[in-house]
Amino acid sequence: MNEDTITTDKSLKDLIEQHGYTQKSFAKALNRAYSTVQFYVAGQKKPGCEILADMCRLLDESPKTVMKSLGIDVTGIPNDVESTD
Repeated sequence: MNEDTITTDKSLKDLIEQHGYTQKSFAKALNRAYSTVQFYVAGQKKPGCEILADMCRLLDESPKTVMKSLGIDVTGIPNDVESTD
């Protein structure tokens, strides 16, 4: 996981680009319509739990980081802890 994303609030668009995707290629990797990803990037829709998990896997980012990029209030959610699993 990139340390910059923990301390810096990045938009979903920034995270997608940072990990080498275009919005179209990210949509294809998520198995979602391009327009759906556009809605996520614009803040007009929020993904469900399973799609959020898929986004985290594709972007190699924590749920908290991806939630922040989606404009979701993460106040009171504990910081991510590295697992030994």
